[in-house]
Amino acid sequence: MPVREGPEKLLDRYAGHLELDRGLAPSTVALYRRDAADFLRWTGERTGKPGRLPESPGRPLVAGYLASRRTAGAGPRTVARIASGLRRFLRWARAAGEIREEPEISVPEKVRQRRLPRSVPEERLLPILERLGEPDVPLRDRALLELLYGSGLRVSEAGGLRAEDVDRWHRAVRVRGKGGRERVVPLTGDALDAITDLLAERRLEPGPGPSGRAPVFANDRGAALSLRTLRRIVNRWLPRTGERGGGSPHTLRHSFATHLLDGGADLRAVQELLGHARLSTTAVYTHVTRSRLREAYERAHPRAGGERPD
Repeated sequence: MPVREGPEKLLDRYAGHLELDRGLAPSTVALYRRDAADFLRWTGERTGKPGRLPESPGRPLVAGYLASRRTAGAGPRTVARIASGLRRFLRWARAAGEIREEPEISVPEKVRQRRLPRSVPEERLLPILERLGEPDVPLRDRALLELLYGSGLRVSEAGGLRAEDVDRWHRAVRVRGKGGRERVVPLTGDALDAITDLLAERRLEPGPGPSGRAPVFANDRGAALSLRTLRRIVNRWLPRTGERGGGSPHTLRHSFATHLLDGGADLRAVQELLGHARLSTTAVYTHVTRSRLREAYERAHPRAGGERPD
């Protein structure tokens, strides 16, 4: 007999499973919990049992919910993400005894199409990085942008860095990524100098020691900067202009990967640097570099100008 409890307790148990058993990041857990809560609300309105799961939620019910999200304006990628989270939620609910059967959830292939990552062209990005070295630029801004572009970190990973994670002797940084996975990523000389200067400004040193737990990016009270503040810093230097490669922290991560591959880096090496669990996630960048190779070929080869066959 399925256990019946209030929606908040059910959602808390689900969130605890995602965080403790699956090792997902807090932001991902919050997103999956919110999607599950919305599904509970929607199904409750149709079954007359607010906040409760039907014992056997059928495929038509799930399909109707996903259709409602599309009608409400959710894009293809968002619908695919919701479907993935819903599949995870109902699989857990069945294992937890909340439902008797787990319905099949499918998303049309066109919904799963992935947009190519957007990167900033080197000729546009390098002048910005050179400007960061000028005396009037805050050390925090310089350190953040040099780190995101020079090492390809996610903004959440940069925000979680502590002084003890910075290894100046090996010019590297230890990063805690998605799912609690750790990796060591090289630092550029400019990024290490900027981080060292930033910590010195607060009378801290990189590496283990009394101040090792201090966040690298902190406010005036010494607390870690919020992700919103970190994004705002990046947006200050990479404003959205409408052209391909508008200004967000993830744009710098995409630029890091694309420029490495353009320079001949091995795809598996880039996978390790980015902290991707699957090579297929990294392989999306090859579509970007392949198009650039075609452009270079068309410009440079003396016999490249002929018409292509249909």
